[in-house]
Amino acid sequence: MQIVKVKYFKPNFNAYAGMSYAYKTELPLVAGDKVIAPTAKETQQKALVVEVNLPAETISPEWEDKVRFITEYDIEEA
Repeated sequence: MQIVKVKYFKPNFNAYAGMSYAYKTELPLVAGDKVIAPTAKETQQKALVVEVNLPAETISPEWEDKVRFITEYDIEEA
């Protein structure tokens, strides 16, 4: 398992922008991968991986049980 940070897709700007958020994943992600990230507000959100292989200390203990898992890539239709 690895910890990654992502930025969400912002339709208003037609870009991945804003704060980055930590997720856990079993996928072999690298920076630049597009994924589907579960969120508290929506069931899923398009996101861009901006950091990978972060140390466990990235997630504070009080948030450990709230961190969600990324399980799928964002595969856009051609």
